Amino acid sequence: MDTQLPLRIMEAVGLLHRLGYLGLRILPGINASGTAWRIVIHNVTEWNPEDKFGDPFNSEESCVYSTAGANVFNNDVQMPEDVSRVSVAEAILEAMPSLQRSTPGETGNLDYVRWYAQLLSQVTRLDELPVAYADYFDDSEGWELGWGSDRRFPAPPRYLPEPDAPLVPAKAGHRDEHYVLDLCAEVLGMSCAGQQTFDWLRGEPSLKSGKRKALPVDGYFEALGLVVEYHERQHSEPVPFFDNKVTSAGMLRGAQRKLYDACKAALIPQHGLTLLVIDYRDFFHKKGKIVRDPARDREIVAALLARAAECSDPGVVTNFPVPLAETPAER
Repeated sequence: MDTQLPLRIMEAVGLLHRLGYLGLRILPGINASGTAWRIVIHNVTEWNPEDKFGDPFNSEESCVYSTAGANVFNNDVQMPEDVSRVSVAEAILEAMPSLQRSTPGETGNLDYVRWYAQLLSQVTRLDELPVAYADYFDDSEGWELGWGSDRRFPAPPRYLPEPDAPLVPAKAGHRDEHYVLDLCAEVLGMSCAGQQTFDWLRGEPSLKSGKRKALPVDGYFEALGLVVEYHERQHSEPVPFFDNKVTSAGMLRGAQRKLYDACKAALIPQHGLTLLVIDYRDFFHKKGKIVRDPARDREIVAALLARAAECSDPGVVTNFPVPLAETPAER
């Protein structure tokens, strides 16, 4: 096992913790045959309390890696041999779009973040990669640092979701995006299709593969011909550390986000659908996170939906400007 990618993955999670993405957790282990180290990276907001490890392999969004795949991260991202932790961190954010910066109280994960920093200080070589589970392995003694080394590190702090705490979502559906979409569904009295894709709404071609991935929309009410997008802070404020990085399409991430927002604003109405953009600034918020008051927030959402319903022709409804494409093309 010569690839340095496992170490860069460990370092990338620590980097993201320091940048405020406090919900990230890992579960490393050895495959059944004992031939490959593997890891899954997931968000504590998707924690399943019925599973000892939070059931990360069934998360809606996660990243996986196995040393059996050499330098391939998350099944299809080919990393260079000299890959940096920054590149891995970018790939994690790309694969987990709902992952947001948070305060310690919003995830209840601060003890884990501190524990992880200590763990990371002990993992400096490939033969020190942590193992949380494996066949014939007693995890009650903690995680093993290096398969077969018998060198142990204390197990991570136990996570206990607090369902009554308004800012500690126990499931993925409790993120702000899903909270807003749930309010839309409640006001409209119908279900919402999340992460809907259309063949005519695609991203820029990858420089390596030439493929153009479909761009999902946050919510789609087919019977009403209505698309709902929820814009968090990154749609209106720069995030320099990551906005200035180059994507697989060869664009700066911040510029690509603006382009895709513009494409949606142009192409969705062109295809006979109304686009309703709900912004975090429509609500009472603290550092970009909605301060939830369901009764008040429902009224805000209802007013926006009423405006969308009044549109005689497909268009864009929003309280805040969205980027405009100069000459939008069919994608």
